[in-house]
Amino acid sequence: MYICLQPCKEGFMGGCRPILGVDGCHLRGPYPGILLTAVGKDGNNNIFPVAWAVVETENADTWTWFLELLVKDIEPVKDAVTWVHEREEEMDDDNADVTYMSDRQKGLLEAFRIVVPNADTRYCCRYIWANFKLKFPREAYRESFWKAARASTNHHFDKYMADIKDLNPEAFGYLNSIPVIHWSRHGFSSGEKSGMLLNNCCESFNHVLKEAREKPILSLMEWIRRYMMKRCCAKREGLKQFVGLIMPSVLKMIERGQKEVDTHGNPLLACIGMYSKRRLNYEDFVHPAYHVKTYAATYAPHFSPMPGEKQWDKSPLPQPLPPPYRVMPGRPSKRKRKKEAGEAKENKVKRARKQNTCGNCGQLGHNRKKCGRPAAQSVPKQPKGRPRTKTAQHTNTAQSAQQATTNLNQSAPSQNITASSSQTETNRRKSPVQRKAASTSAQPTGGRKTVASKGKQPAPAKHPSKKRKTTSVNALQSSQSSQKSCVSLAKN
Repeated sequence: MYICLQPCKEGFMGGCRPILGVDGCHLRGPYPGILLTAVGKDGNNNIFPVAWAVVETENADTWTWFLELLVKDIEPVKDAVTWVHEREEEMDDDNADVTYMSDRQKGLLEAFRIVVPNADTRYCCRYIWANFKLKFPREAYRESFWKAARASTNHHFDKYMADIKDLNPEAFGYLNSIPVIHWSRHGFSSGEKSGMLLNNCCESFNHVLKEAREKPILSLMEWIRRYMMKRCCAKREGLKQFVGLIMPSVLKMIERGQKEVDTHGNPLLACIGMYSKRRLNYEDFVHPAYHVKTYAATYAPHFSPMPGEKQWDKSPLPQPLPPPYRVMPGRPSKRKRKKEAGEAKENKVKRARKQNTCGNCGQLGHNRKKCGRPAAQSVPKQPKGRPRTKTAQHTNTAQSAQQATTNLNQSAPSQNITASSSQTETNRRKSPVQRKAASTSAQPTGGRKTVASKGKQPAPAKHPSKKRKTTSVNALQSSQSSQKSCVSLAKN
């Protein structure tokens, strides 16, 4: 499904520079696929989406189909762009063609050779550096590579490439195999009036569609259409605040150049100082692509209202089927790309991580397994908090009570033997009638106390069987004690 709205096409041909970034991103919704996008830049260096399409996969066939439709829509760009006619004497006919920037995807490069073989193409330097770093991971190449990419003259480019050659001739050969016109600023043509090295316009548009990519295909297309309507309306309202001939982004560059011309000595920025010394208006030397008039022409077309789904005309064609769904392994990833060294990090508070403490040497940053130092002397740990004096006293009291209970239990058998022997001697001296009365009064009550109350009889024991067992045990103990006492008397 390919979409190129008429206001987007007219806005690109009416005010944008002839350069387009093309890229693809994955869909995260119920019907996975690839969203192909073509994004340009307006006069204020903001993104301007031109066309988009949904395909099953990203290969040479799908890119060829997308580029053929895109070229048909923007084919008259050479005749439609207003600022091309104003500077026609300064540019050749070849420079007015559209320049494409990509990430060097194999299918896309093949599509460029088939559809637009004579068009200028640029490669995103971030992808070139990522592939270069996989083969040559040394960090010393970074500074020389990016300086060579930003070099605006052949002399500076050769200087920085020589630095890479001194570090590693193979790394120099890898970069030299890529044509300079695709990735270095001094090799770019002047027709597009842009020194863009990164394909950030497509990356920015993909970030805008982060939540929309989880929707079904028709809902995704409707979301993009509404987004473009709101964006163009907001840009037209913001245009009322601009005062002057050129755009605010260019004014910031000029103001920065006036401050840095004396300190840094940049020859390009020094031209601004020369204009002021000769009493010339620098706005007359700014390209019309950065004029407010050109910016207004970009967002001048209006989006026509669209009827609701219930008011659509019924098509006699059969209803299209959804693409085949294939469940991918693992959990869908929603992480952003990894930040390169030197890029601004997100302002997000992260959880503080506790450093490991080595149990062998006591140092921070490693553990016992990775420690190669000798073991340190262990220091006894001191108890935390105040000394527990009350607890210690309670502990001593409990220990003394337990010791007293143990001593009492050990001395209990001897006391029982002495008491039983004296009781046996007393019973022998009593008469049989007195013995019977004493035994009756001394019967056990089952280990329970009875409370006498007025007008009430004491309750009988609940377990007579236990009473009998207790009586028999006491009688057996008394008989054994009497025998022992008799033996002791006989010896005496």
